Amino acid sequence: MRHLLCLTVDTDPDGLSGRVTNRQALSFAGLKNLLELREEIARQAQPGNVPLTWFIRADGQLESILGSAEYLLEEHNAAWTELKKSGHELAWHPHLYRQSSRAEAANLISDPAEAEDELERLWAGIKQSFHPRAFRNGEGWHTPQTYAVVERFGFACDSTAIPGRRGSHGHPMNWEKAPNQPYSPSSADLCTPGTTRSMLELPMNTWHLEGPDDQCPRLRYMNPAVHPKLFAKALRNWENACTGLKQTSYVWVMIFHPDEVDPNQPSDPLYSRSVHDLSANLAAFDDTLRRLKHGFEWLTISDAAAGWRSVHEA
Repeated sequence: MRHLLCLTVDTDPDGLSGRVTNRQALSFAGLKNLLELREEIARQAQPGNVPLTWFIRADGQLESILGSAEYLLEEHNAAWTELKKSGHELAWHPHLYRQSSRAEAANLISDPAEAEDELERLWAGIKQSFHPRAFRNGEGWHTPQTYAVVERFGFACDSTAIPGRRGSHGHPMNWEKAPNQPYSPSSADLCTPGTTRSMLELPMNTWHLEGPDDQCPRLRYMNPAVHPKLFAKALRNWENACTGLKQTSYVWVMIFHPDEVDPNQPSDPLYSRSVHDLSANLAAFDDTLRRLKHGFEWLTISDAAAGWRSVHEA
């Protein structure tokens, strides 16, 4: 059995993702810290040999408030160039918000037709200088229309699905019945596998992890930025589940956010705020697969998509 492993980072502002989604957040201190630590990361055993996939924010909120949809691409151009040369992947991660000024609330563009128009508008400008092959929609949602328009742009893979998860209070995210492995979504129902498509869905894989405030394990995406004790318990449960796997190859997509490994952020019962702990969790995952005598390889998400297709769509 072989596992294709992907470590992805969403370059979101500090405090955007937490107990509640703070769409007003626009401080990128965590990202700045993470980029400054890239040489230190490279010196460590893990994730030094792991090519990260960086899902970079580029969207209308940055355009309205910070002056350019490509603000982060421009602000950290030298770092992105260096990372690409080192084998990392740069991918597109828009958050589809309407916000004309800081004084206004950032509202989610969830109407499928309006969201499609916004993606078209953004892509017309971004594609002139940014050429990603992977896409992830902000806040983890898609509609058949948004998926189709991104596919039409020529993207090789998408990584937006969070299997088993559904948004609350009318949020458009709904992946309750989505597979927890790569698949080609049906054009009518994105949770249902259909015929082969040009853009492959690689979900943010979910597993059960029990946080310190939980009464029982909760279904969460696989995040190696949590405290090692929490990660170790989830990993043991995942290892037990591996005994029932039937296929010859699998893809596992992990995700974290810059503020979750930034020691300058407030302490958190779930996230360790430590690159060292992130590395330790990745090493623990490797050790588990070695103990199971399973083969594995860390890849960018586009390379993992190509590898999965070569086995399952040959």
